[in-house]
Amino acid sequence: MSGPTLIRAPPPDPAKSLIENVLELTPLTSVAPDIFTNTRGVYGGAVIAQCLSAAQQSIPPPSPSNGHAVFLIHSMHCYFVLAGDSTIPIVYYVERVRDGKSFITRTVQARQKGKCIFTTTLSFVREGSAGKATVDHGWTMSEDAVARLNAALEEQDAATDTDAEALGVQGFGPFESIRLPIEN
Repeated sequence: MSGPTLIRAPPPDPAKSLIENVLELTPLTSVAPDIFTNTRGVYGGAVIAQCLSAAQQSIPPPSPSNGHAVFLIHSMHCYFVLAGDSTIPIVYYVERVRDGKSFITRTVQARQKGKCIFTTTLSFVREGSAGKATVDHGWTMSEDAVARLNAALEEQDAATDTDAEALGVQGFGPFESIRLPIEN
């Protein structure tokens, strides 16, 4: 992933994972608050992740003034508006829509050449604000499915690069996908 950016990319931080280094955003505080840019290229998943990162950087940290509240992402609605160009830097604009006691809302626009290529609205919820009784959706995986998943992961860990393709593992840089059979 290479191409011009607004500023030179910092050297990779060895304390961070490969994916953290790829997705890292740089604040453009000299331009305005809540504006960020990427320094390492673009692809759809990175734009989504970088918008989330930009929004998270605008969330107030736990402090005595907010009762040490921790806010976690719970909803993100994404819209790809125009095709992105990997040769042009992306600038991320964060709008602080609402800061409430239980919920915080942000809208982030990813822009190139002044045009919005991607927009997202994110909602953050205060940790523990759901009350004592909560509803959990979904099903518990069967013991057989869990055992097969664990076996596949152990096989993957033991596999060499030449074995990986035969096991359905596809990887590129810090990204990897594993094909598992669908069981209904």
